[in-house]
Amino acid sequence: MKQRPAIKLQSLLPFIQARPLTDLAEADLTGCYISDLLSDVLANAQPGVLWVTIHTHRNVVSVASMKDIAAVLFSCGRKPEAAIIAEAVEKGILLLNTSLTTYEAAGKLWEAGLR
Repeated sequence: MKQRPAIKLQSLLPFIQARPLTDLAEADLTGCYISDLLSDVLANAQPGVLWVTIHTHRNVVSVASMKDIAAVLFSCGRKPEAAIIAEAVEKGILLLNTSLTTYEAAGKLWEAGLR
């Protein structure tokens, strides 16, 4: 299977109407994973992906860190508390949010070439 080239996170922000919640360092995304079930993300997400979820609790940051996920996008206008954002900064996890639904964000990410 031929590996797709990485996509720059910042190039996707206009497509998904995303706002950074942490300082936005550049990230190369190798794909996308969408799930609200933490055990599913732990079992199946690959390093370097953009994880899309509605969950905003601290376990999201822990899972993202353990799986070496490049960035987390909170859909449906969700935003974690300041303490969780601070923890993400400490662990080097990029956080973003969008008012788009998860379904809308997924479609726009696909159209932008993220697989």
